[in-house]
Amino acid sequence: MKTPGELRSGFTTGSAMTAAAVAAYLDLRDRVAILLPGGGTLDIPIARRWPDGVAVVKDGGDDPDVTSGCEVAVTLCPFDGPETEADHVEPCGGGTLVVRGAAGVGRVTRPGLALPVGKSSINAGPRRMLAENMAHAGFGRREGERLLLSVSVTGGEEIARKTLNPSLGIEGGISILGHSGIVRPFSNAAYARTIVLQLRSIAANGGRMAALTTGNRTTGAVRRDYPELVPEGIVPIADFIRIAVRAAAAAKLETLVVGCMAGKLFKYACGLWNTHAHRNRLMLSQLRDFGIGLDGLPLEEMETMGELASRLTPERYREILDAVYERARQVLQEWAGDTRIVLALYDSEGRRLR
Repeated sequence: MKTPGELRSGFTTGSAMTAAAVAAYLDLRDRVAILLPGGGTLDIPIARRWPDGVAVVKDGGDDPDVTSGCEVAVTLCPFDGPETEADHVEPCGGGTLVVRGAAGVGRVTRPGLALPVGKSSINAGPRRMLAENMAHAGFGRREGERLLLSVSVTGGEEIARKTLNPSLGIEGGISILGHSGIVRPFSNAAYARTIVLQLRSIAANGGRMAALTTGNRTTGAVRRDYPELVPEGIVPIADFIRIAVRAAAAAKLETLVVGCMAGKLFKYACGLWNTHAHRNRLMLSQLRDFGIGLDGLPLEEMETMGELASRLTPERYREILDAVYERARQVLQEWAGDTRIVLALYDSEGRRLR
């Protein structure tokens, strides 16, 4: 039962897809439990079903985004090929899942995203969760079996217009997302207060060092690279970078590790206090303000560092990334005062770049 004032968690579109697939495969009628990537299970109600498919309504909890309430439907059928360019092929036990985005699921049309051009916008995390749960449900026990799993989102194309997908070059619908499977809602003010309290607590308990991370991937990477940090010494900050850095300085911590990826790095270099995508979109044209020459590139049309990387040689992109890194480190150090900033830059796979 929820306590008064507590915000209710929800689940991602990736969890909705997984739940619908498992329910369709097991012919469930009411509810389905799925395994979560971080451990534990999640019980999800079934909205409707038909002979070869199931629909689940995505529930974003008490802090929903525009996809909350959308219907994610999955149909299953035996498959003997061929796959299309947009399909994702996922090993699953001794079998194979061919995951296909149908109506309302976007398709990648521009380079630089986590998925290649032409693919359905169904990210790797949800696909891994799907394969794990389908294997747990029994698919793949028979060697060589193949299954086509088609995912659709009712009204997905219209919903996508209210997201960043059009500006990112994802057309025709929403993306199937969700690294953890759970949507954890928060009040901005409450979340910021929690960050401040965590950093104070670290210092009050004798800690001299803490780390700030922006999500699950950077948290895992920082935990790997800084084993001397106790678990409570790693503070997930989402988009609240300046509040967190200033709180660490006020707590008189000696060293602050800031783990991030290229998109956040660029926003730090721009001096943005809050890096949320809807509040402060990534404007690569600001690279010119940094004195970085990129003549001939349509920077005004680009909204991801990945797209920039796709237009440059690896060597030139690395030069730019190094320049942005130094500017970001200077901005963070100015905010941090006497607290020493260690800026840890990672790629999308958690590999250390700087």
